[in-house]
Amino acid sequence: MRYLRPYAVVGLLAFSLGCQKSGSVVGTVTYKDKPLVLGTVLFEGSDGTVRQGNIKDDASFSVSGLAIGNARVAVNSSDPKKVRINPRGKERAPSPDAPGWFPIPKQYGAPSTSGLTYPIEGGQNKIDITLK
Repeated sequence: MRYLRPYAVVGLLAFSLGCQKSGSVVGTVTYKDKPLVLGTVLFEGSDGTVRQGNIKDDASFSVSGLAIGNARVAVNSSDPKKVRINPRGKERAPSPDAPGWFPIPKQYGAPSTSGLTYPIEGGQNKIDITLK
């Protein structure tokens, strides 16, 4: 009987890893083969929960805590030189320059209009988002 214990522990561990209920995503974002250097990626999970990650200057992003299943995706990249309004209704200074920034079509700004859908599996997913 004691010889079976290690196999039981390994079996339970394998079972628990296979039953992950959420996933994470890492990847990059490009538009017409050019890397996006500023913005956000928004994932609307299969459970309706929205998670967001910032796009770094190397076009990479990461998002975690996504429900398993198909996720709708949006990508936003606002002009860093425009004046913004903060949540309290007051203007704040424009963001610093973002060398290499360029606008993308507004259709990508909402999950309902972007046309972007990706399957999310348990654990880490690698998704490179290519906008056209």
